[in-house]
Amino acid sequence: MRSIKLAALLIGLMVLAIGLTVVPHVNAGPVINTAWTSSPPTIDGKFTQGEWHNLQISMTSPDYPIEAYAYFMNDNSNLYVLVDAVGDKTAGASDECLLWFGFSHGYYLYDARFDVYGDGHMTGTAGYDAAAGFDVSPNSPDQHRIYEFKIPLSLINIQPGQSIEFCSPSFKGNSIVYDGKTGNDNIWPKGLDPTKEETWGILSTQAQPVSAPVGPVGGLMQPVNKLVVFAPYLALFGVIGAVAVVFWKRTDN
Repeated sequence: MRSIKLAALLIGLMVLAIGLTVVPHVNAGPVINTAWTSSPPTIDGKFTQGEWHNLQISMTSPDYPIEAYAYFMNDNSNLYVLVDAVGDKTAGASDECLLWFGFSHGYYLYDARFDVYGDGHMTGTAGYDAAAGFDVSPNSPDQHRIYEFKIPLSLINIQPGQSIEFCSPSFKGNSIVYDGKTGNDNIWPKGLDPTKEETWGILSTQAQPVSAPVGPVGGLMQPVNKLVVFAPYLALFGVIGAVAVVFWKRTDN
């Protein structure tokens, strides 16, 4: 009888340990929900009326020194991003827009990086398209900086309908909106520490809608595997099992 009780106790503790080790990390940062598009935008640094419709980030005072707005869409092949920096009203060659995807524990804190400068040159992960313009937009009648990106989903290692960590730090003086004249930049999300995954945001892409050309904005984050889904339940059952065994042993003595 004692060996049976011991075996039951060990099983309960093992289940508890497994549950605790696979409890998923909860990212506390904001979620960006892309919109599905069947009409990809032209990457020319212009905010053409009706071309962009899925505003996801509003950067305004007092949290951000440069007023700006960011839009996100995707199709089966690419992620499209527009950053409308209405507060940057000077066309400097050192202006910049920087995007990081995929938190990494390595020397570089990102898996993929994309940035475009005011003079049009790009750095970071190879294989994407981007443009920096200076024009008016639906958000402002004054000329200002506008950035556009076309990023193959393969470069950030996701499929449509999946999610990935996303942020824009102040990296060597640059961020999602950097004004070379004033030295001001917008770090996103607010309170970001690029070394801490929980402070990053999450970009959640859309899968192609089944019955409509344009799907609703929103979407569920894709779990890494089934253990992630069932981890909280395993932990709960482990606690219950361990408590039951201890209670059984005490009542039996």
